[in-house]
Amino acid sequence: MADDTLIWPSKLHHLCITTGQRSKMIEWYRDTMGLTPEDTDNGMTWMKGSQRNLLLQDGEAGEAAFIGIAVANTAHLERLRIHVEAENIPTHPLTSPMFRDSSFAITDPDGHRVLFGLPKNSLGSLDPKPGCLQHVVFATTNLERIVSFYTDKLGCKISDIVREEDTGDQTACFLRTDEMHHTLAFFRAPAIKLDHFAHEATCWNDIRDWGDHFASHHVEIVWGAGRHGAGNNLFIFVRDPDENNVEISAELETLTFDQKPRYWPHNNRALNLWGHAWLRS
Repeated sequence: MADDTLIWPSKLHHLCITTGQRSKMIEWYRDTMGLTPEDTDNGMTWMKGSQRNLLLQDGEAGEAAFIGIAVANTAHLERLRIHVEAENIPTHPLTSPMFRDSSFAITDPDGHRVLFGLPKNSLGSLDPKPGCLQHVVFATTNLERIVSFYTDKLGCKISDIVREEDTGDQTACFLRTDEMHHTLAFFRAPAIKLDHFAHEATCWNDIRDWGDHFASHHVEIVWGAGRHGAGNNLFIFVRDPDENNVEISAELETLTFDQKPRYWPHNNRALNLWGHAWLRS
């Protein structure tokens, strides 16, 4: 790949997930995450916020129908489109109510659809409880293949790699598309699936407030509070009615474009410096 700035700078803008109980999910994301439901012309429900947005569509629970990546400008989008076609990566007609008509989609080796586009509207001010949609993580059965696709084909930069100390086999990889530590991450696991998605708050006090808010809605924190080793961010995790893992994070590291990958041993500290970790493999 001649140009390794292709995807840089881009941000996770929104996520479309499938559900078999849309009404229950609408209620949860409205009341618990502070999002306003709005029906779209193509049969989805747009859970609207200022800094965080989610699309719901009918289907099997716990799957990502697509992720929406916002690029810098029109020239950036066209440059990326030309490159994708030159690499013989098929593009697909896919639209989102949040992106302009110029958007296009690709499918990665694990079957995840990635929609690149330009937002119709810029993100507004902070939501009442801050937490912009910031990263999405998938489990994969072939970590080397999926990381190679995003780095070699699209220009994502590796921030941190987790690997087994005795064999050197990689178990997790964190990829950035701008200065934030990761926009995408992948964990080695027995099956391909959506692992979690995260909302980045502004500080530790926000996480405290989110915790109190979840408690008021009888939503249990299933992991945390803790601090990730890779990324150094504070976190708590909850689950929505479909058992999707939803993270609230704060203080995620920022890295330069030229920052070299760092390595962590496959143990608790890579994922939680404060104690117990959720190890996928």
